[in-house]
Order: sequence, then structure tokens, then C-alpha cells
Amino acid sequence: MRERHHIKKFTPEQMDILAANPFTYSLTVHRISFTLEFKNLFLVRYESGERATEIFRSLGYDTAMVGGNRIHGFVRRLLDQIEAGEVLTEEPPKVKLEKPANVDYNIMPAQQSVSAMQREIAYLRQQLDFLKKITELDNSRKSSK
Repeated sequence: MRERHHIKKFTPEQMDILAANPFTYSLTVHRISFTLEFKNLFLVRYESGERATEIFRSLGYDTAMVGGNRIHGFVRRLLDQIEAGEVLTEEPPKVKLEKPANVDYNIMPAQQSVSAMQREIAYLRQQLDFLKKITELDNSRKSSK
């Protein structure tokens, strides 16, 4: 049986500090969730070679307070989500949006088709934002050379 690591709890004072950061989406004594903006910024900078702890620090987080295990877990889950083609969300990892499938919305019940289209739009918007950020990063590298 796999041993569970002890999860370090946030103190009330730490929770106040973490909650004040605009990139904090939700917070409990055990878990911190980050905004979609944070995840996208993190991903672009991480893929350009910046270290995870440096990115967290520059975006206003005390890395000692967040903890190395949480940071490492965040990076691992984020990269796994990207590799699996999952849509990034602000929700904790248990809530997943599925990658849109090629479906005929005309044969679905109305409410189901609206919901499926909304998921697909969210997914496509996220892809577009990500591509824009990668293009901007690439253009800034070319102009600095």
C-alpha cells in the first residue's frame, strides 16, 4: 500500500496572505488553486526555461509558504493536463472539461448541445489565448536577437 505524505496545513495568517494574491482562485487549509491566468502565464514562462519557484516568486507567492511539494505537484499536474489535451480550468483537478469531440449538435437534445458548444468554445478560446502568448514570446525572442 502506498504511503500518504503528510500534507502541510496553511495557518490562518498564511491563508490571508495567499488569498490576497490575485492569482489565487480558491484556498483551503490543505489546498490552493490558481486562476487560469496564472496557469497560462506559468506555462509560457516555464516552457521558456524559467524555474518553477522563480515564476511563483515573481507572481507574488512566498515559495516557502506554498511549499516545494505543492509547487512540484502543480507543475506535474499542469504538464500532464497539457499532454493529455485537457482544457485548463480554475477548478480543482477533480473537475475536468473534456476535450471537445467532433459531434453533430443537431442530433443532441437542446440543453445538451448548448452545454457541449459552451465547453467547445471555452476550449477553443483557451487554445487561442495560449497560441497568442507563444507567438508573442517567440516574437519577443526574435526582436531581442
